[in-house]
Amino acid sequence: MTLPPVAHTNQSAPGAELDRARLLLAAFDSAPDGIIVLDGAGRIVQINREALAISGLRDRKPLGQTLDAVAPDSPLNWTPVQEMLAGRHTGEVIIRSENIGTVFVTLRRVAEMPGAVILTLRDLAVFDHARRMASGQRDPASFTSTVERRLRPDFARQRQLSPYLDRIIARGERALLQGARVIITGESGVGKTEIARHLHSFVANAADPFVAVNCAAIPESLFESELFGYEKGAFTGASSDGKKGLIEAADGGTLFLDEIGEIPLTLQAKLLSFLEDGLFLRVGSTRLRRVNVRIISATNRDLLEMAGERKFREDLYYRLAVVNMPIKPLREMPELLDHLIERFITAINQRRTVPMVLSADLLGRLKAYRYPGNIRELSNLLQQISVLGDDEDELPRRLGGLDPARPAVAPATLPATGSADDGQTLRDRVAAFEMRAIEDAIRLHGSKRKAAAALGVDIGTIVRKTKKEP
Repeated sequence: MTLPPVAHTNQSAPGAELDRARLLLAAFDSAPDGIIVLDGAGRIVQINREALAISGLRDRKPLGQTLDAVAPDSPLNWTPVQEMLAGRHTGEVIIRSENIGTVFVTLRRVAEMPGAVILTLRDLAVFDHARRMASGQRDPASFTSTVERRLRPDFARQRQLSPYLDRIIARGERALLQGARVIITGESGVGKTEIARHLHSFVANAADPFVAVNCAAIPESLFESELFGYEKGAFTGASSDGKKGLIEAADGGTLFLDEIGEIPLTLQAKLLSFLEDGLFLRVGSTRLRRVNVRIISATNRDLLEMAGERKFREDLYYRLAVVNMPIKPLREMPELLDHLIERFITAINQRRTVPMVLSADLLGRLKAYRYPGNIRELSNLLQQISVLGDDEDELPRRLGGLDPARPAVAPATLPATGSADDGQTLRDRVAAFEMRAIEDAIRLHGSKRKAAAALGVDIGTIVRKTKKEP
């Protein structure tokens, strides 16, 4: 492949050829599209930074390998491209991935190099965003970059690693295919929103809306107007044009009601009525409106227990929870930990000039920790480590003193403090055990207040028992 001359370059000067090569490589890496060059044997002889990001092969070192060899390590489905290469065709093809999106691939052969092929990869979400921005349609809130999309879970891989997760997600997929409503239950941070997004993409078209509503984040006084919308003049301060509610915004797609247990009791009857027939009234309106939406809900609370306390309508629960999807906390699915750590580090390294590599000691601490905040806490911990480093003094407190060789939760036995005749009284032994339990809880949870909550005592007890004697 003949390279064009570079202006103002003295070809006879020492180092000119090296400078020219560096300039061309810099330009190659700065291209807005991904570019992969294959030789006659199908080996990757050049790949730029954007192609590494789009294909998810940044950490795979694909140079010198064939596309067939590295394709299984990429989240993209390369089969259409491989078929075109095998048939010696040129042209365009679209390949997809759940967490990367849609990629437009162009295949061109190089006449000067028999058998060589140039693949151009264009992330269509990035291209559409650039087109809208160039035409003045500024909607950055609706755009997610390739790196941001890669932060989303790779459920295909997680399902291979965890048969339990595979069974639960398959249950949800079957439910939505049959038009049944599902409720996702589990602790905060287990990924309920991402599972809901996956279920939506499994049954919906690309253009169908996915509207996520955090019911805990909407003030009770605004809940009805936000969810159902309102007509002009419905109340003081209302828009003169009225407003479409979140239910209408989800028409034809999926409405995800997160933290469903936080819906005000006074509005649960109106939501129940909508679930029964798909009809609702905007605030201030007498005209019934109909929408067609899938409903997925989620909670980290026991709704049946709330129903027994008259804090949640039992009939609403049974309308929402046709199929229950209980998601285990991360500490009960340790088989996912290595995968999640690797995935989060890969995403973090997209934004670093020097890749972050965890020491064996720190990796052991991460694996021994129990993650009360689940996957969200793991992600945040790795971002903290990326910023602060893995020096002992800079580690988050809940990891700093954790010995990976010791169970993450202290065993419920008294510490060995000596023989029975070492002079220690029962009170001394109990006090030593209490202090060890408190110290372990503080290390595990990062603060005395959180340790008190975990141990079921008030903060005053923890402060008093850890207070140093003068």
